[in-house]
Amino acid sequence: MTSAAGRSVSLVLVRRINAPARQIFTAWTDPKWLVRWLIPGAGALREAVIDPRPGGAYRLEGLDPDGTRYQLCGRYIDVAPERRISSSWEYEGAAAGLCGPPTRVDVDLRPLGADACELTLTHGELQGEEAAATHRILWTICLDRLVWSLVPPPDEPDFRPSLGAIAELYGESHRLLQDAFDSRPLANTLRKMMVTSTLTTEHRAFIAGRDMVFLATVDHRGFPTCSYKGGAPGFVRVLDDQTLALPSYDGNGMYLSAGNVAANAKVGLLFIDFEQPHRLRIHGAARLVRDEAELAAFPGAELLLVVKVYEAFVNCSRYVHRYQRAETSPFVPGEPRGDEMAPWKNLDVLRDALPGRDRVRREEAGSRSMTREEYLARLKRGET
Repeated sequence: MTSAAGRSVSLVLVRRINAPARQIFTAWTDPKWLVRWLIPGAGALREAVIDPRPGGAYRLEGLDPDGTRYQLCGRYIDVAPERRISSSWEYEGAAAGLCGPPTRVDVDLRPLGADACELTLTHGELQGEEAAATHRILWTICLDRLVWSLVPPPDEPDFRPSLGAIAELYGESHRLLQDAFDSRPLANTLRKMMVTSTLTTEHRAFIAGRDMVFLATVDHRGFPTCSYKGGAPGFVRVLDDQTLALPSYDGNGMYLSAGNVAANAKVGLLFIDFEQPHRLRIHGAARLVRDEAELAAFPGAELLLVVKVYEAFVNCSRYVHRYQRAETSPFVPGEPRGDEMAPWKNLDVLRDALPGRDRVRREEAGSRSMTREEYLARLKRGET
């Protein structure tokens, strides 16, 4: 969540972590552990020099996937073992969204028993909502990596930095299978040839012609969720070579994908052409946009999922079945029946649970209640 204070903005993230406060505090103050997880996106943290005491300085040297160097530096303001770490925070590098005057980061730890802790991260003095949104995505990635870094015992001698999206597309489990099937050289070559951190001209043209995408998100329990999203051809728009916008239309009110993104920015997208078999996979970090001015460019959208692309690559189309496209759904925004309410919202068991806006639409349309049996019969007749 963000809260304005004058012109500056504070970003607050709260995580329950299944590890003791002592271990999490060590992960923030031990250089060999810090380089394992404090990596905002792709790239690597090459060196960490820290003096974790009030007035002590720190300097973190990083490397983006394209070889560009960056630095995070500042001074510790308050250090209370196993309870609190406060410091100034300044980024020096090529990422324009992260540049600016020094800010402040506060990390508070609240033990929840012997083996769990609530971590509250406050990044204050950010220059506006856009800066807060960018830092939310990056801190979400880092906190995910912090959790993963807690899996090995803290005294493990070899803390190798995770190099990020492009450099470390493959983990140990992938390598074991590649070696078992003698495909490691092939996998390395394909990674080098095909995986990019930006959208190529071919990628952009392919996305512009698609009328569907499969969206993968991760829920609060760690379960991956895959959802079909459909619209008019080109409904997913490429905003620039590292950004996509996916409109979210009226649905069943569960907001599973959007809710997942609100808590965990990581997403996967799969675009498929079934007529001329081809597919494109994208990994990225998403944020929700509800600004009316931005939504105006996407008729019918309740909100947008704006995705920062970290990896894009084409997959083999050998096993993509060939289907012929018959027609666009008549209920897609902009189509003749795009404003109609979904018939299942007239089920008698759901009518009283509908949001106010749907109750108004139902009354204006003069629609009657349906039993479950009537609705199932309608589906059998092909009436949607």
